[in-house]
Amino acid sequence: MSTRNLVSGTSVVLLYHRLGMPKLTSLVAGQYVAPRLFNSQLDYLTGRGWKGGALADVAGAGRTEGAAGQDEFCVTFDDGYLSVYDHACPALVERNMTATIYVVAGSIGGINDWDAKAGDRRESMISTEQIRELSDGGFQIGSHTMTHPHLTELTDEALRGELTDSKHILEDITGRQVAAFSYPYGDCDDRVVEEVVAAGYTSAVGTKLGVVVEDMSAFEIPRVNVRWNAIGPLLMRKINRARRASRSTK
Repeated sequence: MSTRNLVSGTSVVLLYHRLGMPKLTSLVAGQYVAPRLFNSQLDYLTGRGWKGGALADVAGAGRTEGAAGQDEFCVTFDDGYLSVYDHACPALVERNMTATIYVVAGSIGGINDWDAKAGDRRESMISTEQIRELSDGGFQIGSHTMTHPHLTELTDEALRGELTDSKHILEDITGRQVAAFSYPYGDCDDRVVEEVVAAGYTSAVGTKLGVVVEDMSAFEIPRVNVRWNAIGPLLMRKINRARRASRSTK
């Protein structure tokens, strides 16, 4: 396959999980981003001319060379932690920004069961009312399955249930179409992608490092995983690594 061209400017999808001070007792301590650091990351990018936008604008289908006149980014959150509602969403609203929040539908109002079963810290998840409030406030709600499984390990029937049941639950809560999906653990293959399409989603993000490219599949959108120590220059270094990754031949 030939080298893929970057669209005019750079468009990047940022991946976050939890906000809060890093918990050294957690198995995934690097996922915690302090609220003050999150705020500074937004300000660092916008202060250097980057534009914050919605997922559909930054990584939407039909993008062509020159579609983006400047560097732009969008913010995404996997899992649906309460800390995102408490800390990240107010910071985004203050800056007139939005985000896509991928919710594990089977854990709404509960805890991160998939992490707890693996021996990790228990964290509170957003509630039905908070999901509805965020959706009404302009945040996009996407699906992160029902139970956060490794999708490639499921039977066809179980896979379809994870995709469709979560979609229907979230649509019932928000009263809006849920068209965005995130693969738990970034785990997908051709079979999983086909089922995501068949379930009615129009986009899907993973965990592969990269930026938006003009011939990119809407169901294999790469992201930049933002960790606990990503102060402005380190975040930009990771974005530059994502640029290089997307220039390489696949």
